[in-house]
Amino acid sequence: MQRLAVGWVLGLALLACGDDGSSSGGQGGSGGAVGDGAGGASVPQGGGGARASGGGGAGGEVPVADVHLVGRYLDREASWSGSSALATMTGPSASVRLAGAGGLWFEVVIDGAPVGRFETSGGEQVYELATDLAAGEHSVEIVRRNEAFFGSFTFLGFEPQEAIVPSPYPYQHRIEFIGDSLTCGYGIEGDSAQCNFSATTESAYSTYALEAARKVDAAAHLVCFSGKGVHQNYGGDTNEPMPELYPRTFVGSATPAWDPSAFPADVVVINLGTNDFSAALDEAAFVADYVTLLQTVRARHPSAYLLGVTWAHWGATNEGLVEQALATFADPSSGTLQFSIDPADGLGCDYHTNVVTNAKLGDLLAETLVERLGW
Repeated sequence: MQRLAVGWVLGLALLACGDDGSSSGGQGGSGGAVGDGAGGASVPQGGGGARASGGGGAGGEVPVADVHLVGRYLDREASWSGSSALATMTGPSASVRLAGAGGLWFEVVIDGAPVGRFETSGGEQVYELATDLAAGEHSVEIVRRNEAFFGSFTFLGFEPQEAIVPSPYPYQHRIEFIGDSLTCGYGIEGDSAQCNFSATTESAYSTYALEAARKVDAAAHLVCFSGKGVHQNYGGDTNEPMPELYPRTFVGSATPAWDPSAFPADVVVINLGTNDFSAALDEAAFVADYVTLLQTVRARHPSAYLLGVTWAHWGATNEGLVEQALATFADPSSGTLQFSIDPADGLGCDYHTNVVTNAKLGDLLAETLVERLGW
């Protein structure tokens, strides 16, 4: 398993260099590619009562009529993996209007089932989501697949052929995930360990994080960045480890800071350490920084259950460092959970976990939350 431990983080430091350093992102990439079930006309969105769900941050979220936004949105703009928008609507077709960076990929989910994906072309554009829908009401959702360093987007509204139907907040719980490439879904849809990273093989939608969230009826915030660690990043790099990025609304800027009261998490899952262990490590410093991160999370989410993930392939010594940090933290509403991989399930790109493993880990995490929290 040592090869896995090294291979999983291979090349992630190069990805970190892809951060454009801004909250708005750049433009580029090809545009408008739409997957199965896409197509249809775009019609101006109708009016309705203003309601914001899952928004927040300094300055407050601009309400979107009867649309549920999940992610670190500010003025309808978001950059982190897994940021989503969901609404119930009528009519045989639906589209969405977005602005921002090109080269961003979104999963299209109709009535709870993924039906395709599309890539943004940059600037303000309308993207067709579905056609030939049956009569009646349908839930329509878009979920950002690739991670924050590709740039941010601004949600400007769904455009149903008929109307958006008011709907209650659709989630029972809230989970915040803090992680690296394994939480972002790096290479998750690759067909072997030898394939290289690409935006098309990265999918936050299929990660253990969003798999688990769907199973326990939870809204999820993914605060993740490939190559990042607690004390040091891949290869021993110390530039902006995850604790520095964690408070941000947009990954490329320390301001504005995210307001945690906009998303009071019931659970916070910390899945970090793989990149710390990729190079020589000051173990005491790692434990101290992990404890500090736990304290920061606790201050932001006083009532949340905090869960630290370890990986079997790390080995007992490295797993013990995370366990030591949780023991030092000594918070009764916290614990650890071990993840592992069945070699028979294969791997994604660059020795990362694939969709098969993530489905299993999502099941394990959901079962653990039900067992420990009574969900």
